[in-house]
Formats: sequence, C-alpha cells, structure tokens
Amino acid sequence: MNLIHKFSTTLKTKQMKKLLQIALVSSLSLLCFSCYYDEIPEEIIVEIPDDQEISFQNDIQPLFVSCTNCHSGSYPSPDFSEGNSYNSLVPTYVVSENSIDSRLYNYLPGNGHHEISFTLTVNEINLIEAWINQGAENN
Repeated sequence: MNLIHKFSTTLKTKQMKKLLQIALVSSLSLLCFSCYYDEIPEEIIVEIPDDQEISFQNDIQPLFVSCTNCHSGSYPSPDFSEGNSYNSLVPTYVVSENSIDSRLYNYLPGNGHHEISFTLTVNEINLIEAWINQGAENN
C-alpha cells in the first residue's frame, strides 16, 4: 500500500510540474505577444513661405478657440476672446517680427505652456511664429 501511495504522489507531483510548466509557458507567450504599440504617425510639417500672407482674423484667431476656456477675460491674461485678443496680445505678449522674444510664442500649448487638456500642432505653432515674424499685423 505504501508503494502505491508513493507512486500516486510521485505521479501527481509530475502532473503538477507539467501543468505548472504549461501555465508558465502560456503566460509568458501571452505577455510577450499580446501587447503591441501602434506607431504614432509622424506629423507632416508644412513650411510656411515668407511671402504667404497670414491673417490674424482668419488664420490666428481660430487657433485660440480652446484657449478661451481659461483666457476669456482679464484673468488670466491675455484675453483670447474674439475682438479682444489682438489688443490683449500686441505689444505686451508679442514682439513684432521677433517670435523668439515673444511671450505668446514661448508659452503656447505644446511649446512651453504648462500641461493642459490640449496642445497646438507643430503646424499651428509654426503659423503663429510666421505671423509674428511677418510683423504681427491685425488683418
């Protein structure tokens, strides 16, 4: 009887080891092959020609729509609401023909602004930069 018990225990131990090996291999396979990352598509950066006219009203103001969730009055400044934004920005936040020294350019969402629920795209930031460098006209 003792021999049968010993054989039975050895068989159960071998079966458990085999099951454990199968479970371990299956888990590692799932771990290795179940996760993947989609490639983030590279944004195509559009070059803005120096002679392209950029309109504040038609090209720049629409970029500030999301900004008005916070910047739509006197605090926090500047006021990005339509009709007030240009006078709120120039000359306090925009140095005409000098985007590098312009506070607006240096604190855009996606270009120095603290983390918020959105960022401007590289092309939108480039458009604002070009507008400033072209003289930041109210057109």
